[in-house]
Amino acid sequence: MKIAITMRCVKNDIYSETRDALSREWTEYMAKIMPKAILIPVLNDPDAVLNTVKNLKIDGVILSGGNDWGSDFKRDATETKLFKYAFKRKLPILGVCRGFQVVNLLTGGKLQKNIKCISGENHAGIIHNIHIGEKSPFRKIAGKDEIRVNSYHDQGFLLEDLSPKLKAFALSPKGVVEGYYHITYPIIGIQWHPERKNPSANFDKKLILNLFSKR
Repeated sequence: MKIAITMRCVKNDIYSETRDALSREWTEYMAKIMPKAILIPVLNDPDAVLNTVKNLKIDGVILSGGNDWGSDFKRDATETKLFKYAFKRKLPILGVCRGFQVVNLLTGGKLQKNIKCISGENHAGIIHNIHIGEKSPFRKIAGKDEIRVNSYHDQGFLLEDLSPKLKAFALSPKGVVEGYYHITYPIIGIQWHPERKNPSANFDKKLILNLFSKR
């Protein structure tokens, strides 16, 4: 299985250049949970991305974390085209942290720039509880109504900001949306980072395997 994954834009002051980068945690993580999958990093080049994924015949997409929406035009445009390509073909899409927010925006939702100010909760560099909805299809995977997840974001959104095409399955104690799925397409978004050290590792693995097995 060939999975395209987007990369963050990193400015290197020493060489005065901008680089596309992917954490080694991603390659190590995917090799561990999906050893037969081929992870394909996608350059932030909106003019070339469709040619790349068409020629490679990808089977799924991961929209990764890093960079706020609006901070880099090339990344925003690349992920928009990649999302629309995968969506049209009903390919599995996993949105992580920034990617979680991007999918919500691209399907008609909104984004709050300072989630701490809106919710009263700090979500930057902590571990916190999330509640898994009783009627959620992921409650059985979790095996309980609450799990703990890592958190590395300042932006986010509440239920009222969620796209009408998406359904929340996980919320923080103050109502910040932490997980959702698309009502009809194989799309899942999680606000936390499964590739990093995380107390929800078992849940994450089952969630991701279940998503990409739909291909």
